[in-house]
Amino acid sequence: MFKTLSSRPTPFVLIHCLVWWAMVLIAKPSLDRYGDMVEVYAWSQHWLAGSSKHPQFLPWMAKIWFLAAPKSVASFYLLSAVNLAIAMLGILALGRALRLSDMQVLVALALGALAFPYLTLADKLNMNAICLSTWPWTAWAFVKATSEKDGRRLLHAALFGLFAGLSMLSKYYSIVLILPLFAFTLLPSQRWLWRTVAPWAAIVVFLAVTTPHLLWLLGHRDALAYASEQGAGDGLGNAVYYIAKFVIAPLFYWPIPLVLAGLLLVRGSFASRCAQLSRWPKDRPVLGVLTLGPWLVTLFFAVVGLAELSTPWAIPIGFAFMLYIAANAEPARLEENGPKFIAAFRFIWPLMLVGGLVAGAIDGYKANANYYKPDQEQALAAVEHWQARHDMPLAWAASGNRAATISFFSPAPIEALPALPDALPSYYPPRENWKAEAGMIACPLHAPGEGDAECVQAAQAWATANGLQSEDATFTIRRSGLRFPRDVPFETTIVYVWPK
Repeated sequence: MFKTLSSRPTPFVLIHCLVWWAMVLIAKPSLDRYGDMVEVYAWSQHWLAGSSKHPQFLPWMAKIWFLAAPKSVASFYLLSAVNLAIAMLGILALGRALRLSDMQVLVALALGALAFPYLTLADKLNMNAICLSTWPWTAWAFVKATSEKDGRRLLHAALFGLFAGLSMLSKYYSIVLILPLFAFTLLPSQRWLWRTVAPWAAIVVFLAVTTPHLLWLLGHRDALAYASEQGAGDGLGNAVYYIAKFVIAPLFYWPIPLVLAGLLLVRGSFASRCAQLSRWPKDRPVLGVLTLGPWLVTLFFAVVGLAELSTPWAIPIGFAFMLYIAANAEPARLEENGPKFIAAFRFIWPLMLVGGLVAGAIDGYKANANYYKPDQEQALAAVEHWQARHDMPLAWAASGNRAATISFFSPAPIEALPALPDALPSYYPPRENWKAEAGMIACPLHAPGEGDAECVQAAQAWATANGLQSEDATFTIRRSGLRFPRDVPFETTIVYVWPK
């Protein structure tokens, strides 16, 4: 089997992503603790043109996914696994477009699979994770557009415009990928491209994809305000600290593959191995631009004060790192150790599953709050309590991620609102008939006895001010079963509101 995989990268990717999905499910019975995934789900309820934080390509994909897939933890993590597979297949396609050998590409994929952005960070499907899949395909189309002949060049130029546009609609940060590629076409050896139709076709398609969102932004200053806040620094000291962290981000996001590459793919002293793996690829300068361009542009933006760096932004910038490393590997060492490294996945994949089991067992034994967080149990308790006492269906839940969690796990359709229905942000469609509907206001989960009286009082006061009836109910809920050996109760209060 592994001899076959050594010459067939696509099956390797698919098997790896299936094992990865199983590992995540074993380790994590809950969605991410930061609420990024339920936030994506909340945005996916409508075909939003934008939001107060991000463009909406990922929520559009989530909406399509949940039209067919069930709303469950396993299903959401499966979408993360699909995103990971698309990302790795994009790296495969990019490696082939750069005319690397299948062994070079497969070794790059295998090394990358052990980097944290692809191993432990891709399960939290958010705006950084979606760039893992959009950036390699954007780069692939660019390489094809600058290397193919006339007819195919035009097709790939149009695809580059499409993928570049989708990257920007995934996260505005994608500009750090597009700017270096634009600069590459201005090099003396590449200026001939501007005498062809290809770059102009790419620009036309890119503008066709992004202009509706740009026009939307002009009328929604809250989204622009959030983007501008990303450049609001906290002083010179913090700025220098975050820049320094970003400079060495590859050392703590890609330590495993970097160490393995140094041991397996080159010979010599430590310094000579580092020099060989990092040397500029003169025969493939575009690979150097793809590898270093986003990293350097991000650092430039930080140095001139256009952005206060966030370390997670480094998650997508290394999509070409391992291709760069594999291209610099000694051919003899690659042929000798490459197949052995791929064969090692017969042990790595079971270790991933065992690692997921151990991580889950540790979280279960230590009563990790996020591991035990009863999101589905909260939704069921809230809905069942209402349905046992009222015939009127619940139409909405407010607000933010608390409401999105209930909506996601609810057995009945309930719309999660980003705010109370009379204060919805401009990017969100108004709920015209909310005063004639029943809804709920969710207060935070907390430990028993630490009730949020302020949340309950505020919800009741809001209902009274709007001529609605209200009723609050407090539930003590917990997770049980083999995966949850500890008794970890949570308490939540729901305020129901409905017309008089």
